[in-house]
Amino acid sequence: MAPRSLTQKDVQRLLAAPDAQARIDTMTNLVRDLEAGELAESERTLALEILQRFAADAVTAVREAVAWQIHNSSLLTEELAARLARDVDRVAFPILRHAEKLSEGLLLEILTERRPAKELAIAGRKTLTPAVSDALVRSGNVIVITQLLRNRGAVIAEPTLHDVLDRFGVVATVNEAMAARPDLSAAVLEKLILFVSEEIRARLIRSNRLNPQLIGKLVQRAREAATLLLLKPLTPGEADVELLARHLLIRGRLTAPLLFRALCAGEIALFNAGMAVRANLPPENARQLAWDGGPHALKGLFAKAGLSFTLMKPFRIAIAVAKALHYEGGDEGRERFQTEAIATLFDGCANSDDREVDDLLLQLFDQTSAEVIERAMEQAGLPFSPLGG
Repeated sequence: MAPRSLTQKDVQRLLAAPDAQARIDTMTNLVRDLEAGELAESERTLALEILQRFAADAVTAVREAVAWQIHNSSLLTEELAARLARDVDRVAFPILRHAEKLSEGLLLEILTERRPAKELAIAGRKTLTPAVSDALVRSGNVIVITQLLRNRGAVIAEPTLHDVLDRFGVVATVNEAMAARPDLSAAVLEKLILFVSEEIRARLIRSNRLNPQLIGKLVQRAREAATLLLLKPLTPGEADVELLARHLLIRGRLTAPLLFRALCAGEIALFNAGMAVRANLPPENARQLAWDGGPHALKGLFAKAGLSFTLMKPFRIAIAVAKALHYEGGDEGRERFQTEAIATLFDGCANSDDREVDDLLLQLFDQTSAEVIERAMEQAGLPFSPLGG
């Protein structure tokens, strides 16, 4: 069947129908006819005007459909690309990932929003300048940084690579992604070699013709010093964590991402108190369900706390790491727990196809939760003096 051109009836349907799907269907016809180049000048003018209206539609799904339809189209002007890129994450993603008509300045502006999904979209662009790559690294999101390192079209300056290793070199997904990049400088290789597995180290030595004896000395001398505090502790040791958890719940801030970040930061007491408060259970009951129960105990606690079962896997992984290390909170062993937890989490969950899990991991290094806790503690009349801050 031959493709149907945009008709006045389509326009009337667009304007009269409150149904978002009807507008999406009409927009699909409209874009097809515009790209075919067979519309009369008056029809083309009308069609472009309607396309602009679609791009500003009140319904997010319509704007998202526009973005996916024209992200690689000649219909995407610089002005329209900028508008869609500044939109919500779902709308902006295809533009930020694929559209070529985005300036370095606009990308840097978008990155100041600190939106993990937008950062991830930009990290996968066909090409990236050193300035944009550096801004992505400064976001602090390990998934974003790993995506950037795997992107062969991204130009990453040497100081930025050093920054990555200083902050996240112990994370396996990060150091493995960097090890696969071509043309690493000798200085970067010497630092990288300290973090990677024996297998990758041997490959780097062979492919870059490094001196194995020199590398051995570097590893022996620097391995003990290669520590990294990935997550700042959220609460001082003397804080009444149950009172804090109740204040966070009252203010709608005791969310799954905040509980997850507390757990991965080694704030076991805050995690336990938060789960108990959300589930309306005595603290000891909640603790036993989270840590000492059988395979269905955590699921029951999640159900009682109103948390999505989709998020159970990353929580289970972090809890399992803490139990394996016999870590129960506090300063002693915190860095080791954080390092092991982050590495295990990204190995186990980084390739998840579930948006909820991706969002949870992306927010792990976001400072927002610490800021939320600081405000809540001030309102609760509790001192806030995060360790390592």
